[in-house]
Amino acid sequence: MSRITRRALALSLPALPALAAWPERPVRLITTGAAGSGLDLVARILAEGLSRRLGQAFTVENRAGANMLLAGEAHAQARPGETLLLAASTIASVVPFTQPGRLPFDAVADLVPVAVAAREFLCLAAHPGLPGDIAGLPALLAARAEAINWYSVPGFMELAFRLFQRQRGLDLTYVAYRGSPPAVLDLVAGRIQLAILPLTPLLGAIAEGRVRPLAVTSSERAPSLPAVPGMAEAGLPELGYDPATGLFGWRGMAPAERAALAAMTASIMAEAAERLTSAGMLAGGGGPEALAALVASQTARVREAVRVLG
Repeated sequence: MSRITRRALALSLPALPALAAWPERPVRLITTGAAGSGLDLVARILAEGLSRRLGQAFTVENRAGANMLLAGEAHAQARPGETLLLAASTIASVVPFTQPGRLPFDAVADLVPVAVAAREFLCLAAHPGLPGDIAGLPALLAARAEAINWYSVPGFMELAFRLFQRQRGLDLTYVAYRGSPPAVLDLVAGRIQLAILPLTPLLGAIAEGRVRPLAVTSSERAPSLPAVPGMAEAGLPELGYDPATGLFGWRGMAPAERAALAAMTASIMAEAAERLTSAGMLAGGGGPEALAALVASQTARVREAVRVLG
């Protein structure tokens, strides 16, 4: 991004409202992403930007695994203002349905929507030994179901792909991982044949030809993979999904604090737009209302999927 472009972007952004007394001490930015993941990158960009703007240390704390329960619990148990939570929006829309009775936090009271920090692309990728393109995938899975192991990041796409199998009478073998990086390694090695993963940790293996991208779940093509279709475009709209990374505040967070932090987040992410695009993501957009509306929309789809799957 040129100096002129950066200056024009800065001038176009609204004046940022002030945060009164917060933060009075260092803040932990807890993320559900493992080190090296797209979420981890967003967290580090955000932590650096907030530290610079607010004059207080923001440290990234990776709490991957356990279907995002570890991160949500750590955030809920912290004192107000001591932590922020950066997670896939599905922590508020999917996890409450898939972990009934095990939820160590209140998905409404403890996960206070602040901003859509970034928009990530999820990619259905295959080991090179699995033939065919996305159009022929249903027939291929039907013919070779017993030989196919798969993984999806927890959340909506895992539910959607399970529903996809149920509707077609398929029973592929699911393999669980603690984060995306180990799943990419096993996809490259052929221990799993299909995976639905964030694009960020896949890009290197795709560029080297060690995994093959079949489709992205989003309604638009990823700028870093312009030749790869979206699910709806490929004729599989039931596997369409636009993932987003949400920033959540603490229980009882004041509306003015949410608005101020949302404005700062938008500014920080806009400055890092090129860096995010090169990593297979897009800068986010939208404050508390946008994140809350996104969670509500996802919740409606999840409720129906859980009803069918049980």
